[in-house]
Amino acid sequence: MKERGQRFWVSRSDLDPMTAPNNVLAVGSPQQLVVKILHQYELFGHSRFMGQFDLGGQSLSKVATAIELLATEVAPVVRREIRKSRGQ
Repeated sequence: MKERGQRFWVSRSDLDPMTAPNNVLAVGSPQQLVVKILHQYELFGHSRFMGQFDLGGQSLSKVATAIELLATEVAPVVRREIRKSRGQ
């Protein structure tokens, strides 16, 4: 959008509701993401999570940190809780 002279802007008051466990954005601490993904799993029974990490021009180091947190702190907890819910 920048190349076209446009700007993407969302106010904090508009953004906060979208980050709630029952809404669309997966933003927050690893614990908050675990809660959101498990809540959505309860609703949809999905077996995949797809996230976009580079929205808003994040630095490569921040993107790498986000991916690492997802892999090391979020995914293992989500997998464990889903296995427990299935009785495995």
